[in-house]
Amino acid sequence: MQAIDRLKSDLDDWARRSGKDPGNREFDALRALFARTVPKVPDDTLAALFTTFLSRYGSGSSVESAAAIDWLAGVGSLLLADYDGTPFSHADWEEIRELITIDSGEIDVDTLTYVLGQALEHGAL
Repeated sequence: MQAIDRLKSDLDDWARRSGKDPGNREFDALRALFARTVPKVPDDTLAALFTTFLSRYGSGSSVESAAAIDWLAGVGSLLLADYDGTPFSHADWEEIRELITIDSGEIDVDTLTYVLGQALEHGAL
């Protein structure tokens, strides 16, 4: 099983186990799971990604929560240098570019190059 497939499976499992109203413990577990999957990402970048994820997830509707999980999986695929084709909007690509470059001095250069290359390809540079 590829790393991105495992991440998607883990995210789906998390969403099922957490129910409709996850608490801090569940979100901490999700962040730890994501961090283990993308170990070359600095803590500040992870924090920024999760702040964005939580704002998307916390809007209340189940459709928006599912979209937030999909967004996180798509970002994970980028960080694993295995973009899965998640249909990000132009604004999403710009936001991802900004989030990834927060710690551009500490993030793995190959990961940074891959993500920025994808952002460029999708018109966000």
